[in-house]
Amino acid sequence: MNATRILAGRREGELLIFPSVRRMADILSVRCREPSWVRTSVASLERFRTMTGHIDLEMLLTQAKANPAAAEQALASFASALSSYSEDQVSALAMGVKIWFRLNGVDVPWRPLPGSSSAPVLATADRQGTERVILLALIGSGLRLAELLRLHIGDVGSLDAEGRLIPDIEADPLAVQYIPRRGKQEERVTFFTYSTRQALLASLLQATCERDSAQAIDLGAPLITQRNGSKATLASVAKARQRSKSLIRACSDTNVSLCRATGDFFREWGLPGSRFVGPEELPMEEYR
Repeated sequence: MNATRILAGRREGELLIFPSVRRMADILSVRCREPSWVRTSVASLERFRTMTGHIDLEMLLTQAKANPAAAEQALASFASALSSYSEDQVSALAMGVKIWFRLNGVDVPWRPLPGSSSAPVLATADRQGTERVILLALIGSGLRLAELLRLHIGDVGSLDAEGRLIPDIEADPLAVQYIPRRGKQEERVTFFTYSTRQALLASLLQATCERDSAQAIDLGAPLITQRNGSKATLASVAKARQRSKSLIRACSDTNVSLCRATGDFFREWGLPGSRFVGPEELPMEEYR
């Protein structure tokens, strides 16, 4: 699906008039299995454009190519405008502009921008650490469990100008390169949430503590591991599946309860406005 169709009927679709935005959207539409990443990236880029006053994106891009510091200054300005937002919110909103810069040849650092501290990630020493990382990694990424479990540390990082992965476990946003389990066997890209990034870093730190800390990170090592750095066990995967089902069931039950409560209320009360007592038309002159 091409970028024009993905953004059809959406306000941010107007940004496709900028050649640089069109390039970003076209690359993502080819590289990402989920079209939502095109919408998310362009929408957050529009947010950046509005909040920083960089209305002419092509002019900003030209300035950034001539002086990369201009790109970092623009990101700093965006972070300042988002000072009241949490770290994970800032990460999500800054995603589009970071991708836009990179895919158009400006090598901005993919590191978290300042934001209010988010809730701390549970330590992976916790008995549910591995299962929690699995659940977080599946949320929003669009990955299937089998695809996630096949990933290595070298499969996550930032993107270059052509949308290819540059291994970097500390990147933010954290891109993921994988080969789909079904369909055409070609490399695709998706992204992990900020919470997933933090959980993975905590997991890696825990694994480092279990071994020689001076040892270099093995990019070929499994991404999802136990405390000692070994691959996730079948038991951990089974627990993650069970927790996932429990969460889905709890959300479904909550949704059903809310719908029933709403229906019961209107069955007892009647349709909106059915108990209104007063003149059919308000005397508008009294409100002028």
